[in-house]
Amino acid sequence: MHDLLPDKIKKSGTLNVAAGHNYPPLVFLDTDNKSVIGLEPELMKAVGQVLGVEVTFSQASFDSLIAGVQARRYDLAIQAMLDKPERREKVTFVDYFKTSSSLLVTEKDAQTIKSLDDLCGKTAAVEQGTAQADDAEQQNKKCTAAGKPAVKVLVFPDTVGCLQAVSTGRANAFIGGTPTITYQAEQSGGRMKQVGEPYRFLPYGILVNKEDQNLSKAVQQALQKLMENGSYAKILDKWKMSSGALDKAVINGGES
Repeated sequence: MHDLLPDKIKKSGTLNVAAGHNYPPLVFLDTDNKSVIGLEPELMKAVGQVLGVEVTFSQASFDSLIAGVQARRYDLAIQAMLDKPERREKVTFVDYFKTSSSLLVTEKDAQTIKSLDDLCGKTAAVEQGTAQADDAEQQNKKCTAAGKPAVKVLVFPDTVGCLQAVSTGRANAFIGGTPTITYQAEQSGGRMKQVGEPYRFLPYGILVNKEDQNLSKAVQQALQKLMENGSYAKILDKWKMSSGALDKAVINGGES
């Protein structure tokens, strides 16, 4: 697997990985406000160990990941990005986790909001560049087409803004990935609720430049080894995310 790595990576002995910093439990800052922890950084460090290289993390916004990998500012990127066809036109995905989308609301709004269809006339908070931002806009069109009040969509650069918008009453709902929605609901002490049924089940993927086919294979094979030796399961169990475990590491295994 090490032999599959590009010469630049083999010579430096380092994989530069773009990652987020505030999407718990996938990735967030430790109590020192410096160290990046969570399922994603731990998984990437394990992949690096299998490949025989050190993993360094570069903080990047979600909507800059694809362009950063395309421009080779980063060797890889990982930040709860769904493996979707339109994204595969730009980058390759090595899938590592199956997930879905959900809604987070205040205890008060939990009485009336159960799904996207209940957002007509409401305000929804979403993170910039995410599939959930597209969902909010599509729901807005459905509402207005049906003669119902529009959905006001508030777009934030990260989940911090989304959560603050809901907690302060600026937004009625935060539409996000189920893992972080579940985590935030549990951490809120009952002030916020995860409502309705999760929707759109797709895998998250590690982003690789489309031209780096051998690097994609190396990451896929390393991840597969972690699955086979039990390390993958231990990491997911540590972060209470075993329900999203994949049976096999695949390349571009999302929806067609």
